Amino acid sequence: MLITVVISLALLGLSGLLIDSHRRSWRAARQNDNLSDRDRRYAQSQYRRRMQASGIIGVLGAAIGLYPMIPREPGPMAFYLASLVSACACIMLLAFLDAWATRQHYRRVLGERLTAEIKLATELRSARETADADG
Repeated sequence: MLITVVISLALLGLSGLLIDSHRRSWRAARQNDNLSDRDRRYAQSQYRRRMQASGIIGVLGAAIGLYPMIPREPGPMAFYLASLVSACACIMLLAFLDAWATRQHYRRVLGERLTAEIKLATELRSARETADADG
């Protein structure tokens, strides 16, 4: 019984801390004037995914706290356990989607930087060749 309360409160506390952290990050991204529209959209979708996962963690913590009130009969217990497993599956799915989206975002950023680097190297080579031809 005590372990149930401890786990429940720990998950609720973790959920609160995560939600606060995500809100601060989103507020900073919204106020950053240097972000492109693509980066701002990425930050907004990341905020949504992470807020949903953090909210589900809080709901999971509350549901774990309700364990002592669940009747010890097969039907209610099966429903209770299925809802806990579903909540965990949703958290894992959101975590997977977040990792995938983050990977895609940084691949795109890396590609843009490599393109800019190649363009700059080409311009420098052209400028050197022009300077060597003139002088």
